[in-house]
Amino acid sequence: MSHKTAIKVYEIASYVLILGATALYFWLKQQGLSLTMLVLALAIFCRWMMDRHRYKACDEENDELRNDLRRLTQLLAEEKKKNNNK
Repeated sequence: MSHKTAIKVYEIASYVLILGATALYFWLKQQGLSLTMLVLALAIFCRWMMDRHRYKACDEENDELRNDLRRLTQLLAEEKKKNNNK
């Protein structure tokens, strides 16, 4: 699964869990408080995983950009070397 897909899945899941926790809280009143807290903890976990995937996606993109910059710098140096030899 790509990072973009995972981010969307975790984002939607966290919103659904928050809505579910709210419904449980109002539906069960005081009896379902521990269940409500458990669902909220799962929503927080989903948000954390979403942020983790965002960080990893940005990190991978930065690595790709660094490699591209190195390659372009090397090509520019080779082109300058060719021009100086002519």
